[in-house]
Amino acid sequence: MKIRAQQDEDTAFELTSMIDVVFLLIAFFMTVTSFASAELVKVQMPIAAESKVPEDSRDRQFISIDKEGNYFLGARPSNLDEIENALAARIANPDFKGVYLRADEATHYRFVSEIMKRCANVGIYNIIFGVEQQ
Repeated sequence: MKIRAQQDEDTAFELTSMIDVVFLLIAFFMTVTSFASAELVKVQMPIAAESKVPEDSRDRQFISIDKEGNYFLGARPSNLDEIENALAARIANPDFKGVYLRADEATHYRFVSEIMKRCANVGIYNIIFGVEQQ
């Protein structure tokens, strides 16, 4: 009986395909992140002569109000109870900085006031009002 000698197989790990996958994942998440921040409801914000752009708007809950008084949590249509529940959940995060409120310039104050009351109900007092710079 003839016994064949075992040949040593190349056991080297090929990294080229793994690096390609990592670069594709990085590109994907960078693209998704930029779309997520651009996914806000279009509102015509009021113009302010003296305004400051916040240095960092991350870890803020974006709330928008259109001119008809419809509320949006990020880009999703919402109502006041849903917004209050979402804010109550977000305030538990120690990195949460507050609310970024974007209201159309034609929005009645009562809609803005209602959001401010809901923020106060859950203990959020740090609210940035979005305006356009002149």
